[in-house]
Amino acid sequence: MSKIEKILGDSALKVFKGFVLEKDITLSNEDLAKIKKIVIIVRHQLGDMLCSLPMIYSVRKNFPSAEIILVTKRSTGFSEIFENNSNSPVNKVMQYEHGFEKFVETVKQLTDFMPDMAIVPSSVIFSATNHLLAYYSKAGIRVGVRSKDYEPNKIGYTLNVKNDFLWDSKKVHQVNRNLDVIRQAGIEPAVNYISVSLGTEQISFSEKFFSENFPDSKKKVIGIHPGAAKEQNVWPPEKFAQLMNLFNSKQNVYFYISEGPADKKYVNELKSILKKQFSGIEFSVFCGKLMENAANISKTALFISNDTGIMHLASGFDIPVIGLFGPTKAYEWGPLGLNKASIQASDGRIENIEISDVFETGMGFLSV
Repeated sequence: MSKIEKILGDSALKVFKGFVLEKDITLSNEDLAKIKKIVIIVRHQLGDMLCSLPMIYSVRKNFPSAEIILVTKRSTGFSEIFENNSNSPVNKVMQYEHGFEKFVETVKQLTDFMPDMAIVPSSVIFSATNHLLAYYSKAGIRVGVRSKDYEPNKIGYTLNVKNDFLWDSKKVHQVNRNLDVIRQAGIEPAVNYISVSLGTEQISFSEKFFSENFPDSKKKVIGIHPGAAKEQNVWPPEKFAQLMNLFNSKQNVYFYISEGPADKKYVNELKSILKKQFSGIEFSVFCGKLMENAANISKTALFISNDTGIMHLASGFDIPVIGLFGPTKAYEWGPLGLNKASIQASDGRIENIEISDVFETGMGFLSV
């Protein structure tokens, strides 16, 4: 919870409501035609934000001439996706992490921008900070969520285009939840899957990395992401090691191990097991910039990941991706696409996913 939201507890939000004129509006085609400036506020975890990409691209498709600003968080690295990207759907990325002074500064930048529309998807949580940024931006149109699955949005009164959504009962994926939010404003979805573009520098980086670490170009490279921010989302490193040994015995492959800021413990454990028990397995670990990791992942023949943001990043490329799920619902968060698969633990405990299930699914992709 941010400092802004600690200050604005439930009581303060109720008091603040008394100063807000709550009046929902219905947008006409004429209203939409007048929109020239848009701000989109998405400030959650990396995976949540990657699931908003189709929504962001759809907004651009519907408003090709509009100036679009994205407000996000620096700590997630999400802004890297739009840097040096000739296909970027946004004109500018603003980053607000936390702190009252920075909040005031961000509000001033938004009011100077003078947006016609502000979009606050809220498909995961209701952030008071995000809603206040939209409200104080002075955008005449503020799009978001009134309630989700009977959970009321306590600061939804700052929005004037909003609806009630029953996403869980309909088993709606996060990508489509974000698209539902803009659909109510008359913005038609242009794409319903995650797509990630790479810059020339990132492509060059991955080509050099692969030539140096995987010298035999005839051998396939299987990508592994063994970590996650939440321990309940981590498949045991010993199972990853046994899985890698199975693949190696059948295919004689290289392995690319992806490591993020929260993954060091699990990657070190996996490396230790491999060196002690499976010394014949050839692997290379990468821990660095998000989009350099993305470029490396895009060159793999198969990518297997715990339920984490990197899984969504991998699903943005035309490569086979297998997502492993414990307590999180795969129907809501799984990788989307014809060459994508989710394996859900039947009892909600990711450690109980069978190695054979992952191996057979992976071999099915590799044999195509």
